[in-house]
Amino acid sequence: MTDGSTLLKLQELDLELERLTTELNSMPEIRELAKKRKAYQKLKQDATKLLAQRKDIENELSELDENEAFCMAAVDQAQSEMADPANYHVVRDLEVQLSSISKRLDKIEFTRKEKRAALTKVLDAEAYASDYIAKFEASVISDTRMAREKAAGLQNDITVNKARRQALVDGMDRALYERYEAASKRFRGLGVEKLEGTVPSVCRTALSPSSMDELASMDEVGECPYCHRIIVRSVVE
Repeated sequence: MTDGSTLLKLQELDLELERLTTELNSMPEIRELAKKRKAYQKLKQDATKLLAQRKDIENELSELDENEAFCMAAVDQAQSEMADPANYHVVRDLEVQLSSISKRLDKIEFTRKEKRAALTKVLDAEAYASDYIAKFEASVISDTRMAREKAAGLQNDITVNKARRQALVDGMDRALYERYEAASKRFRGLGVEKLEGTVPSVCRTALSPSSMDELASMDEVGECPYCHRIIVRSVVE
């Protein structure tokens, strides 16, 4: 390869490396995965809250069962004492006690119905959440795998192009490479252009006849008189 073709190829590789690196560093899949992982943590927190609610309701139902058992024992005791009452006042007190226990039992049963309905609702919510989380996890795993495959592909392309670039640099004159690096930095990656007839490929300002004559008297690689980029007069592969 001539100096001109080497410079153009080097610039092409550098532009491609910049594109690949930008694509790798700004992969939308990575941002979406970050959002999904945040959403996943929120789902897990909600599932933990549902579990806590269920445990609370189950504990409350257990307490209601214990209270009911206590009341039933009190009823049995009151009824046994009423079997052979000592006097009227004892019977009246026992009747009042039974009436109070009966009201407590009614309240327990009413509360139990509410708690059972609440438990059913929480169990349904838990089942739905568990199914949704499982599907969400599968989606995150699939998206992560695809993102990694894409990132690996981009990284492989970067590695290959870096090797190609280094091979070009190793074969270049040091002064020419330093000139290229300075131009590339100054013109943000477009420091080299080629002459297409009388028009440079980047600045697109047609050269005057005198400028063309001046370039013709120089080597293959010169400098654009207008934009001052490195200009390649002709390319021979």
